[in-house]
Amino acid sequence: MVSEIPYVTVYTITYNQSDVVRRTIDRLLEQDYPRQRWAIVVLDDGSTDDTAVVLARQARYSPISINVLSVIHEADYMSAARWNQCIAHSPAQTEVFIQIDDVCVRPDFIQQHVKWHIPDLPCLVTGAKFEGPEETWELSSCRRAKLAGPGGTVRETEQFTAVWGASLSFSRQLMETVKEPPHDMPYDERMSGWGYHEVELAYRMQKAGATIVYDPQAGVFHQDHTTESETHRGLDRDQQVTRGTQDNQQYVLAKHTLEQLPRW
Repeated sequence: MVSEIPYVTVYTITYNQSDVVRRTIDRLLEQDYPRQRWAIVVLDDGSTDDTAVVLARQARYSPISINVLSVIHEADYMSAARWNQCIAHSPAQTEVFIQIDDVCVRPDFIQQHVKWHIPDLPCLVTGAKFEGPEETWELSSCRRAKLAGPGGTVRETEQFTAVWGASLSFSRQLMETVKEPPHDMPYDERMSGWGYHEVELAYRMQKAGATIVYDPQAGVFHQDHTTESETHRGLDRDQQVTRGTQDNQQYVLAKHTLEQLPRW
């Protein structure tokens, strides 16, 4: 059972973008959710810039509990394994998990996710991902805008491929339902490289009876990547996206004996 004011953990991973993760946490700390009912877990995936210093300072002075995990950078985009580590190091009392990327959030972000889990029905919530060079909250800036209901309202969807990791949430109860050691914890750690980690998880959650909800109000803003920012991080993102898309799509199809992935 999820309590009336559930305990929430917001988790994220970061690599060589100290200014971005600083902004992300600063915006999280503006939440209107009760301070004693949530925490932050952030995993530094072996950054070589000043990310460690920035996170240590934020954790020291934050009114919210911030658990900073530091690991050795083994490979780019080990998202499944890193998200699992965040979840495993979350407070034991966590009832709802909210995953975010390198994004900005609004003050009611946690509330907008939590509202779906209080009825205690299995639900996987994916928020809009507003994108652009400057901060915007216009639904037209979200590539999945057509999933919304009339007037940009929330809508349920059968399209598990529409679940993106920039803003998603699920209850501990649903997570435990789909966990299967040693690999699906709950993300499948056999997956590596860019993309489709959350799609594979969404497929299993949907098969377990979860409703997938696309809610623009639970959205986040993600600033466009640039060649300069990705070079600074030491990543060839375009190459990673191309390779990851191909490899991980094929993995999901083979694992679940699917002929093709649905398009949204």
